[in-house]
Amino acid sequence: MRKRIVIFLWISLVCLIIAFACLVIYQNKMEADRLEELRIERERQEAQKKLELEYDETEIVEDAQDTVEDFEANYYAQSQAVVREEPYPTSEIIGTLKLDQVVTIVGKVTGADFYKIKINGDYGYIAFDDVSETYLDVPLPTSGNKAIPSATKDILFIGNSITFYPHTDDWWGSAWGCGATSIDSDYVHLTVAAKGYSSFDYMSMRSWEFANTRNNELTDLDPYITNYQYGTIVIELGENVKGHENHFKEDLTDMIKYIRTYNPNARIVMLDNFWKFSSIINTKKEVAAETGCTFVSLADIQGNKEYQWNEGDQYTFIDGTEYTINSFIAGHPNDAGFAAIAERLIAAL
Repeated sequence: MRKRIVIFLWISLVCLIIAFACLVIYQNKMEADRLEELRIERERQEAQKKLELEYDETEIVEDAQDTVEDFEANYYAQSQAVVREEPYPTSEIIGTLKLDQVVTIVGKVTGADFYKIKINGDYGYIAFDDVSETYLDVPLPTSGNKAIPSATKDILFIGNSITFYPHTDDWWGSAWGCGATSIDSDYVHLTVAAKGYSSFDYMSMRSWEFANTRNNELTDLDPYITNYQYGTIVIELGENVKGHENHFKEDLTDMIKYIRTYNPNARIVMLDNFWKFSSIINTKKEVAAETGCTFVSLADIQGNKEYQWNEGDQYTFIDGTEYTINSFIAGHPNDAGFAAIAERLIAAL
């Protein structure tokens, strides 16, 4: 009898355990189902909100396109300014702008912090915060541990293609003034020979002329001005600034400041434009006067076809290769032009 009672109790205990386990499984399943329903409902609500937002933005765009106020101005782009297809923050990006790139604004969107702009012949939208009414000053490169050099050289020529141009298929020369028939015929080497300089350097800063952020290009000068103390430094820049004149005066002034960081005693000579761009020439004269540089005028030879190559002219190089002057070479000094530049520079030196 006692044994039967024990067996009955054990069986009852096992049944209770099984019943409890089933209850736990059932409750877990119910909780999982509830959580799944909550997840589905949450996704449905998020999708609905997204649809409502897209609908609202579409309405904003439609309304905004009908309410673009006339507003014409040229502003400057902040770094990595974003151009969008429509005037709202999640619209498709159709381009980015470089720091200080000129932005042509044609309208202001009512009810949204966006300007309508014209870019590459088309239209887009840019946020108010991505443009500035005034150009953003790019600081001079930091000097780091570079000291004023003690080694000396006579003269440094800083210029564009008229001072130094590498070999290309466009012309016959290699690493001298573009248009000169030989290395000895450009203004740099004519000046060096006439003055009897024993040590000199010449280099191109052509990319500086085109740049939106010219001060970032100034480190190209470092191999020269941080290694040598020059008696004279000639700056022949400006011909390629036409169409890129924004803050040219400030950038040219900054270049002179940077040069004097390492060459404080050098005489700096500002060579006039070979091509007659009056506004650029006037700016160069102002900077020369304000910074104590010598300005060398080329006014009497500017625009004179006798001193420059003209498109269609024929020239036979020393190796017998015949060249027809193309649109790139045209306008550059010929040998007579280089001689005239050198003559005026030599007189000033």
